[in-house]
Amino acid sequence: MNVSEKKLWVAWSRFLTGMVGAILIGFLVPILVVVAVSFQSKSYLSFPPTDFSLRWYQQFIGNDDYRSAILNSMMIGATAAALATIAGISTALAVVRAGVPGSTIVSALSIAPAILPQIVLAIGLFPISVWLGLQGTLWAVILAHAVIGLPFPFITVCGALASYSNRIEIASMTLGANSFQTFRLITFPMIRPAVIAGFIFAFAASLDELVLALFLSSPSTRTLPLLLWEQLNFQVTPEIAAAASVILAVTSLLILAATLLPRLGKDN
Repeated sequence: MNVSEKKLWVAWSRFLTGMVGAILIGFLVPILVVVAVSFQSKSYLSFPPTDFSLRWYQQFIGNDDYRSAILNSMMIGATAAALATIAGISTALAVVRAGVPGSTIVSALSIAPAILPQIVLAIGLFPISVWLGLQGTLWAVILAHAVIGLPFPFITVCGALASYSNRIEIASMTLGANSFQTFRLITFPMIRPAVIAGFIFAFAASLDELVLALFLSSPSTRTLPLLLWEQLNFQVTPEIAAAASVILAVTSLLILAATLLPRLGKDN
């Protein structure tokens, strides 16, 4: 590499570093502002905060509407993530191990909910939920969130299955184990970290989702993001910032856990 090429490479590296820094700043600054204003005692949003108070977190915890919305979000998220994980494992096994006909199409359809705009899914799922008599129920939101959660366990489990040979499973069945025993004793222990990571990602996606809940929920089944959206239409107080900070903290911990689990499983 001559001097001019080296200078060009250094300039390009600095440009990329600056771009990454600008993106991180643009991403982190709004988050830091939300967290900061949630700790003020004033009844309106102001930045920078002039004092420190847990008033709005105490009010958030004591609010019956928020408690009900949190319970709904947890129930919907856990159930939807479980359904998405079961479907993701089954689909990944069919694509990677069984090699079903049209596996490329199956893979594309399994990943599609992560790519399609959620408003499109919401418009399509709304008449289906009405036709099934589920509109406004928890199950309407659960099934919709299971759809958008499917890509996460599908991708993680596909990656785990592709990372090792199927010769161990073939040897297990050759020695007399049936398909279920082979999956329970051989396959599942090897893909367990990926399964847990996929479940966590699906749960986090459900916890943050608004558009589908807006179309499919009722006042008794509204989730925390939906309640925050409704509150923003009437009043903007630091209590909303406190609720948003709680969602941010929970989601960040879930994503961190999902990121570390496959590495821990590989180390073990």
